[in-house]
Amino acid sequence: MSSKFSTPGFSAIRAVGLGVLYMVVALIAQEVIESLPAIIFLFYHGFDVSSLIKLYPAFLSHNYIPYSIFIGGVAGSFQEGATYIAVDTRKKNAALFIGLGFAVVDIVVLLAETLLGGKPVSRFESFLIFLNILSPLMFHPGTATFMKWGWLMDKRRMTLLVSILIHAVIDGGLVYVDYYIDFHPLLYHTLVYEYWAIVMIISVAIFVTGISLLRKVQDVEIPQKPVVY
Repeated sequence: MSSKFSTPGFSAIRAVGLGVLYMVVALIAQEVIESLPAIIFLFYHGFDVSSLIKLYPAFLSHNYIPYSIFIGGVAGSFQEGATYIAVDTRKKNAALFIGLGFAVVDIVVLLAETLLGGKPVSRFESFLIFLNILSPLMFHPGTATFMKWGWLMDKRRMTLLVSILIHAVIDGGLVYVDYYIDFHPLLYHTLVYEYWAIVMIISVAIFVTGISLLRKVQDVEIPQKPVVY
């Protein structure tokens, strides 16, 4: 008699839980690294906390392009790096659910920030929240299945780099748009629509690509080449 812990349903739940765990670890590490510019700025100003409050925002505004690239690169590297590791030794059917676990954490963080903000949410903001929920539900499972395909087809480095790049575009792009709107407030709606159009195109594309590619391969890893000493 097979154990209930080996049923497909339990395996899916376990894969989601694994994704949640890896995403939490990735976000903690990401938060630490993303704090480095503030720490370095504080060190440069003799650990004067007032400089962090008064001068640091202006410093970021003047350097928002490299800052956007930095934030996007860090987010992409840690989250997709964690996904890359998580799907490595798992069955290919688990990859989708591992990615779903990553998405769950993304959504929980978003909803927590929204609720803790305590501000009334407009109809347009509700629409943006909906997109913020829909996008990770496609993006994270998409990169997870894409990278699992990479593991199985010995293309793991390529799939990891592509996943990091498109993740960096999304997260770094958000930071860039936020700062750009500060300088061009009249372009708010135009920039937001354009940004989310790009995000949804990327999310749908990687989801369809990952699912389609993984479906075509067997759940057997390519034998590793022997190491010659």
